[in-house]
Amino acid sequence: MTPTFKVHAGGTRREVEIVGIVDTGFDGDLCLPTDLAVTLGLELVAATNVELADGSMKKELVFLGTAKLLGARSTAMIFLTDSEDALIGTTLLAGCVLNIDFDQNKVVIRRKKRRVTKATR
Repeated sequence: MTPTFKVHAGGTRREVEIVGIVDTGFDGDLCLPTDLAVTLGLELVAATNVELADGSMKKELVFLGTAKLLGARSTAMIFLTDSEDALIGTTLLAGCVLNIDFDQNKVVIRRKKRRVTKATR
């Protein structure tokens, strides 16, 4: 089973719903197939060195776009890939709880409940 989840990705031209692989080893927001990213109209904002799973380093371009997860839209730093698979990274999942039931082939992502604190005087 490959854990996947739906997320919306957008740029200056359009927004699309994608099914991305939840990648707990990727500490960014989103990684999108290049062909898809071009159609969104993403803005190039930086180049950075990233460490790949095998420990090697590679310079990657970083694009600015939007991501909508669980109804909440945020600015997203987006990397590109020559793969056909989109990746959802751990930065996009901040403030969430991820549950993967491999036996049931089910992925659940939910927002953490905010604690209500009383102000003291």
